[in-house]
Amino acid sequence: MDADLEHLQEDAGGCPGNGFLGTKFARAAREMEALVSDLMVDQPLFWLLTASLFGFLLGKRLLRKN
Repeated sequence: MDADLEHLQEDAGGCPGNGFLGTKFARAAREMEALVSDLMVDQPLFWLLTASLFGFLLGKRLLRKN
């Protein structure tokens, strides 16, 4: 099993997306996930008000008489 692990570690550098752009994209995705999770936990009132406003504007637009 140790030989298999060594083989996987050697091949880890050859993964596609492991370049500069892939690393930056992965870091940005992790930061975005952390930001959204923080907002979901810390700011439920913000999301409730945002969803209410969006629903109001969408409903107003959909129910407008032509």
